[in-house]
Amino acid sequence: LFAAVNAVVPPYAIAPIILFVGLAMNQDAFACTPEQQIPAAVLGLFPPVADWIVSKWPHGATPPPELAAIAHGALLVGLLWTSIAVQIIERKFKHAAVWAMIAAALSAIGLIHQPQADLTFKSFTQGVGGFGTSPCAFAIGYSSQALAFGLLALAQANGSPRVPAPRLDKDDLVDAEELGQSMGRVRSESAVMSGAISPAEQQVQEDVQSATESNECQHAGP
Repeated sequence: LFAAVNAVVPPYAIAPIILFVGLAMNQDAFACTPEQQIPAAVLGLFPPVADWIVSKWPHGATPPPELAAIAHGALLVGLLWTSIAVQIIERKFKHAAVWAMIAAALSAIGLIHQPQADLTFKSFTQGVGGFGTSPCAFAIGYSSQALAFGLLALAQANGSPRVPAPRLDKDDLVDAEELGQSMGRVRSESAVMSGAISPAEQQVQEDVQSATESNECQHAGP
């Protein structure tokens, strides 16, 4: 089917359409991305751009092995880099460590940063540009990141003043507040059904809760 389309429609007529669709998709993606996470989205574009540069490299010349290593598995590499960067920005170092461990595992088997996967590990320490572009080198790099993020997460869990707490978005705060209110209502209903409190006491609790919510709304208002 694609061969038939290429035979009927010249490539230079399809290229502007593909470019327009790609730009529209990127525009929508950046519009939906929170402002503080935009650097992570930009970082995720580096591997696909490297892949495009390698594909357009002059014939007869070999692209730098370091650039080719970034280009191999560009979609997965971009996804992993973006995920790690987002967790760093949100100061969720435990999640960042998990993503770094996934990247280390994928790079160890050559699924990313290598021309082809190698489940036998015969080329584990060999790369096109030497050891620096080998699966072992990338696995060590991502594992070092995972270790560093794990130490930061441990310090964060112990309340270290040098490691700030995870960032909470407004949506997270609203969800937590709604969850707390729902849990309070469920507990009250369970207590009424079990006979722990009387319906009159239940009504008093609901009146107090309603009054509290009204006061919070008034304080939050202009």
